[in-house]
Amino acid sequence: MIITVESVGPKAAEAWLNANKSNRRLRDGIVEKYAADMKSGRWTSCPEPISFYDDGDVADGQHRLFAIIESDTEQIFPICRGLKRVDGLNLNTGLSRTLVDNARISKTDDGLSKALISTARAIEFGTISVGRTVSNGETLAIVAKHREAAAFACSEVRRKSLLCGTVVTGAVGRAYAAGVDHDKLRRFCDVLGCGLYNGDNETPAIAIRNYLLEKGAVLSSSGLWVDTFMKVQNAIRYFVDGRKLTVIKGVSEEAYPLVKQRAKPKKAA
Repeated sequence: MIITVESVGPKAAEAWLNANKSNRRLRDGIVEKYAADMKSGRWTSCPEPISFYDDGDVADGQHRLFAIIESDTEQIFPICRGLKRVDGLNLNTGLSRTLVDNARISKTDDGLSKALISTARAIEFGTISVGRTVSNGETLAIVAKHREAAAFACSEVRRKSLLCGTVVTGAVGRAYAAGVDHDKLRRFCDVLGCGLYNGDNETPAIAIRNYLLEKGAVLSSSGLWVDTFMKVQNAIRYFVDGRKLTVIKGVSEEAYPLVKQRAKPKKAA
């Protein structure tokens, strides 16, 4: 093997890919994630080499090469040449690290967790979060943006089966971000978790609790997740307003849509 460190631009990437005769199926979503990070400057130094077999075929790195072309940027990579075909047997077979692993090991975010990530994503994307693919860099930016609301939701929603999924923490986080009274929101989470309530004004938490327990695992389907995400928000609104609610019905829109920050007008010269 011969290993060098080189700056790779779109022309070199295109030439290497055009000469490539065999590789695994390209995953477009991965290319888009990498390209978005490269274009925005979120892409960090990558110690994993772009590798080539001794006949010139790309052994590893085609997604990064396509991302260089799509982003029209130059990136620095170790380049490994001279691999034998049999060496491909163990490429990319090591235990992969999750974003949480890498964030903690790199000291980028020691407090990151899967629950925090999924809740922050639900707050950011709402009803279009299901199946959405984002890069590690974009994910960390989303967590930073909604960390306070997501941390509140993850800490207040009881870790009880069927009542603590993202459909609940995301809705609670949305309400927090919308400025709902924290004490009322905290009380909603308490009633939702324990099932004990005081008066008709707290029935919305019981109604949505019963709905969640009845639906159970089927909430993982994308269509039902979106529908339930809006229903939990609606139950929170009823609870905060002190209105009685005993039956969970369909709703057409979110009670707490995320308010996008408007750009500040530029001062006249």
